[in-house]
Amino acid sequence: MFLACGLFLTAGGCRTLFCAYPRPAPDAIVPVIAVSSFENRSGFPGEWQLGSGMADLLVNELITSKNFTVVERREFDHVMKELGMQQSPQFRAEGRMNRGRLINVHYLIRGTITDFSQTGGGAFQVIFRKLYTLGFGGYSARVALTLTLVDVESGQIVDSVFCEASAGAGHAYSQTAYRDIAFGGSAFFKTPLGQATRDAIQQGVIRLIHRMPSQMWELRVAEAQDRTLILNGGASHGLRAGTLFEVRNEGQPITDPVTGDTLAVPPGPAVGRVRIRQVGEHIAYAEIVSGSGFRRGQRLTPAPMPATP
Repeated sequence: MFLACGLFLTAGGCRTLFCAYPRPAPDAIVPVIAVSSFENRSGFPGEWQLGSGMADLLVNELITSKNFTVVERREFDHVMKELGMQQSPQFRAEGRMNRGRLINVHYLIRGTITDFSQTGGGAFQVIFRKLYTLGFGGYSARVALTLTLVDVESGQIVDSVFCEASAGAGHAYSQTAYRDIAFGGSAFFKTPLGQATRDAIQQGVIRLIHRMPSQMWELRVAEAQDRTLILNGGASHGLRAGTLFEVRNEGQPITDPVTGDTLAVPPGPAVGRVRIRQVGEHIAYAEIVSGSGFRRGQRLTPAPMPATP
């Protein structure tokens, strides 16, 4: 895809944004998200496929931020086709991917491009699907996006963020037509339009980080084996050998009687107590002290200290 852009930028015409994303909280569960193609409402006359291109740039920035686990959905059919091919007897069994391991998406992000424009520096005219610019003077570009966050479980729109950015070149440029500039390539990001695109997307990612509902890690039973429980946390979560915990079933959600929204999920009844016996980096082994009915998924809470006489 080519940008028909009538610019000749001299050195110093664009700035570069070095974006430092906030780090997730130590016990935060990184949300799993997918990005759909963008809807282009900007009316831009160039030859780029802005919808898919902008989605790819957003995916790159979401991954770079380290605040999200991004799952492929736009090319999901290709993933399923590859999994199916690997089950064929024509492929060797060694290294075959297991079915049933695809990650479930918590949130879907869909985007809308509301502005992707370039102004200034003389008159513009479209000739043979190439955008030419005549004259000298300053040039500015503006990119505006709306990113909508959808909860996959409920279908509810959780939030919507608006982000916009502008960039310009104050130096003179000559009459020319730029060809063979790929959207998202290194040459693209040297133009004001490319810089405005990058700034707007990075601004949107920062706002998504702050608007995304947070879910904190909880200590739970990963496996129950005879008199030993394997837990989903270890030294990396501060667990120490000898610590006593109560194991509880999942509590019943408390919902709003009018809307049906979940207000809270209190801890369920305790089924017994366990003591941490061995601690690894990411898992721990606990011995059963009392109780029965232990199973995967149950929560652990610190056991209350006995009352002193």
